[in-house]
Amino acid sequence: MMKLIRTVRPRVMVVIETEANHNAPDFGHRFVEALFTVGGYFDCLATCMEGNEEARAAVESWYLNDRIRNVLVAEGEERIIRDVKIRVWRKYFARFGMLEIPVRGLALQHANLVIRRSPYAGSCLVALDYKSLMIGWKDVPLLFVSAWKFMKAIPH
Repeated sequence: MMKLIRTVRPRVMVVIETEANHNAPDFGHRFVEALFTVGGYFDCLATCMEGNEEARAAVESWYLNDRIRNVLVAEGEERIIRDVKIRVWRKYFARFGMLEIPVRGLALQHANLVIRRSPYAGSCLVALDYKSLMIGWKDVPLLFVSAWKFMKAIPH
C-alpha cells in the first residue's frame, strides 16, 4: 500500500488516528487502553451533549458500542479496529522514507481559538506531541493529527 501511495507522489499525507493501542495481542492490555479511551469519549459526550440525551445515546450506540465490541471481543481477522499510538506510526512511516511535518501555525492557532470560545475549554486538551497535534479530553489523549511527506530517496 505504501508503495502505491508513493507512486501517486502526494505532497503531504495527513493521518488522523485514535491515540490508543487497541492492537495489543492480549485482552488485558486492550481492555485497559479501551477503558481510558472510550471512557474519555463517554465523559466528553455526557458533558458536551448534556440535555440532549437522545442524540448522545445515538452517538454512543452508533460509534462507541461497535468500537468497544470490536476492540474487546473480536479476535484475529474479525477485529478490524487496530488503533496504534503516534509513536508506532512514526516508526512505520520512517521505514518507508517519510518525514513528519510539523502541524503548527494556523492549524494549532485555529484549534486553540475554537476551544477558547467553547464553554468546555477547561476540559479540552490540545497540545503538540513532537510535530503532531494531540487532541483529548481532561488530559486523556483521544486523537492525533499528523502530517507526513516522502523523502526523495528511501533509506536503506
